[in-house]
Amino acid sequence: MYYKSALLAASILYTASIAAHAQNTQELDQSDIYGDLSEYLSWPMSATAFSGTDLSIMNKFSDRDLADVIPNYSKTDTGIGSFGDVSSMRGLTNTPFFSSASVIQYVDDVPSGNIFSHTSPLHAVEKIEILRGSQGTLFGVNSYAGVVNIASKRPSNKFEGSISSSFANYDARTFDSYIMGPLNDDNSLSFRLGVQHFERDGYLKNSILGISPDHQDHLSGSGSLYWNISDDWEISLSASYDNYNDGASRLTSLSSDPFVLNSDIEGSSEQSAQTQSLRISHEGDSVNFLSVTSRRNWDISPYHFDLDFGPNPGNESRIYQEQDIVSQEFRFSSNNDSNVEWTAGAYFGETELDGNTDRKFIVPLPPQFGGGFAPAATTTDYTLSENTYAAFGQITYNGIDRTGFHVGLRLDQFEKTIDRNAVGLSGIVDPINLENDYSFASPRAGIDFELNDSSLVYVNTGLSSKPGGFSAFIDDPERAVFEEEESWNNEIGLKKKWLDGNLKTNIALFHSDIDNYQVERSLIATDYAVLNAEEANSYGAEIEFSAQLAEGLTVQGSLGKVHTELTKYTDPLTGADLSGNKAPFVPEIDASLSATYQHENGLFARIELIHKGEIFFDDRNAGTYIEDGYTVLNAAVGYKAKSGMELSLFGTNLTDEVFYLNMTPDLNAGTVGAPQLVGMKVKWEY
Repeated sequence: MYYKSALLAASILYTASIAAHAQNTQELDQSDIYGDLSEYLSWPMSATAFSGTDLSIMNKFSDRDLADVIPNYSKTDTGIGSFGDVSSMRGLTNTPFFSSASVIQYVDDVPSGNIFSHTSPLHAVEKIEILRGSQGTLFGVNSYAGVVNIASKRPSNKFEGSISSSFANYDARTFDSYIMGPLNDDNSLSFRLGVQHFERDGYLKNSILGISPDHQDHLSGSGSLYWNISDDWEISLSASYDNYNDGASRLTSLSSDPFVLNSDIEGSSEQSAQTQSLRISHEGDSVNFLSVTSRRNWDISPYHFDLDFGPNPGNESRIYQEQDIVSQEFRFSSNNDSNVEWTAGAYFGETELDGNTDRKFIVPLPPQFGGGFAPAATTTDYTLSENTYAAFGQITYNGIDRTGFHVGLRLDQFEKTIDRNAVGLSGIVDPINLENDYSFASPRAGIDFELNDSSLVYVNTGLSSKPGGFSAFIDDPERAVFEEEESWNNEIGLKKKWLDGNLKTNIALFHSDIDNYQVERSLIATDYAVLNAEEANSYGAEIEFSAQLAEGLTVQGSLGKVHTELTKYTDPLTGADLSGNKAPFVPEIDASLSATYQHENGLFARIELIHKGEIFFDDRNAGTYIEDGYTVLNAAVGYKAKSGMELSLFGTNLTDEVFYLNMTPDLNAGTVGAPQLVGMKVKWEY
């Protein structure tokens, strides 16, 4: 299979190269493929950035896809509907349900909310920045482990836009389009509108029902209105709508074919998200000001699945959830040539999550009731509320030649409540009504030194915290509470340009001491609890490089190595000593290597290898629930004409590697990765 796929990739590249020389094409500037993002080499932190054109060439459609080429960053699709992703950055993770996010995503300065928000499609992107390590002194919320910062394309003084469509096996089809431009003669008023659609058939087979239940159908739309009141002030209004129909859960039995379900229920996962934001910015002579007001509503109705993942009738669950987030963030920053640079801000957020879970069972009857089996049901209603207040700031002093000093502080206040009512198999369960407050002071300090015009060394240290909360799926009020997580993080890095700037490297070493590390455990069926390991540590290294080997040929690579160990951990449910176990959902190693070629006549091509090392999916480190590692081969080749028309062929997982993205021990089920996908994309930029 590997031989056939590699031959296919080589054939695609060769055929496209012949076609490129046969047509009249546009001479593209190198910045069209790899934008000049070298400014990040001067940042005293570990950061990776891509232009919007990079993303198109790389064939990355979502932040989950992009995580594959970022060292020590993974975003795991757990396969449990359209929510519950696990993001891991340098060993710091979130849990699929109910904990706060560890990695926050900003889109045009608007925070995406918490982990229940769906993986975002990358649409009309100008650039995307991935900042590793805590960024709490610079951003408003949930930047415990890092930040994904996305900047959209902005309108100019002329109309421009893009239309693209792709087709692939499994009847996978995408449509992506945007248009933007001025609305009046003086260009003070402008707009951007966009729409995205993706659908595909399922690649799993339900042997009981004879269907492919894991089909997907996503529709997204967005619009922004920009008003330049003056040269210094701008107001923008934005809104977006996303609708996702993700079919059935993709969990399949670990004891059989990973692409086959034996379920008597088709299942479904339907959700929508709406976002509105008001952004006000001012660029002053000495101070910049930014205000972002946003609201995000998310609901899933329902997530319907088979409780036993088998042919036994009468066992099913429906989960309904609606989340509403309102937030306000203010940021001030210096804007002058002084030796002192500073950033300060404040954040307020109010979140409410309303949920309902209905479950049906077939249970055995005791002899005194005649034996046999009878239907039974449980129901759970819950409301989780959260108020968040934060103030943050950072000062940089550059008064000493080639040396910068950085000091920052973040103050957080979280107020969380849970109100829960349930009816179990034995009758009414005692209500749970709890409230917890969390307060944190998170200092940060750093120093950087320019060894010469092409080398930067930096050292950062600081404390970061993630609040505790409540697990709403369980009946026990003591088990429902989990504690805040606190991490002391240290990092040393070297950024250097070699060979007249043709080779750029980014190297970082890091270490974190962690208290109350949050992990998740499935108890019975869909009862999940977030637990705390008393102590943990995480350490590792990451390397990135970009090399211009020849005119038009760029080779990029990354290597991430992280060891995250639960150093002191007594299982709160069984009392077992789990000290020394590895943290779940953290790849031991990840690597990527790619070669991208762009000819002056318009031909471009890319080949990419992605590797993920050993991953445990259970804090108990049971040997069965582990992915030993896998390697995926992707390739793309395309041709962009002078008219703006672009045609490309692409393939993902060309070797048809079989691997698991997630395993759920108590269900003995897992989520298999996507099989080979080969397709064609047509795009027109105007």
